[in-house]
Amino acid sequence: MINRILAIESSSTICGVSIIESGLVLSLVEESAHRKHAEILPGFIKNALRKSNKIINYIDAIAVSIGPGSFTGLRIGLGMAKGLAYSHNLPIIPVPTLVAIAFGLQEYQPKNGLAYSHGNKVFYQEFIWENDLPSFKQKPEVGDLENFREKIDSSSFQWNCDSILDSSNKFYTGTPSAKDVGLLAFHQKNVWAKQKPYTLVPDYIAPFEIQLKK
Repeated sequence: MINRILAIESSSTICGVSIIESGLVLSLVEESAHRKHAEILPGFIKNALRKSNKIINYIDAIAVSIGPGSFTGLRIGLGMAKGLAYSHNLPIIPVPTLVAIAFGLQEYQPKNGLAYSHGNKVFYQEFIWENDLPSFKQKPEVGDLENFREKIDSSSFQWNCDSILDSSNKFYTGTPSAKDVGLLAFHQKNVWAKQKPYTLVPDYIAPFEIQLKK
């Protein structure tokens, strides 16, 4: 039975770790840490465990924000999750990043959300709410903001898109957090948990092109 979860958020400029037990947050260590995830994540894990008065042997599962998001951040988070899972024989609960952000806004139950990717591109996803929990209608997409302009309104959320959104547009502001990753993982553990997460990879979404030198 999965009751105690160590959750990792590293999909964006936010780096965080939470310890969850029975749907309650025991500890949260989190801060904005642009391009410092690999450097500070191990210490955050130690601090989160210390603040919760727990040790890693007490944990039943590792939850991780699986994407979409920062290519490097996602790799670091999942790499750390796999290291902990393999060394302690624990399952991994991959948590969709945009769904976790929506969960953090559950009092508003946003119908869809945007998160900044790069340039004028955003990640976009629509949600279905049931019993105050969000699930996704379809997989997240990535594209120019204009591709989704007609779908977003005051019931949408945005994360880190201020530089490309018109200031007159009003959206809920969502923020990635290890707290929401952990709590949502607890609620969806029976559906999302991977007992053998050997082939688990981040949900990068954006295509990557490899160019060979001529």
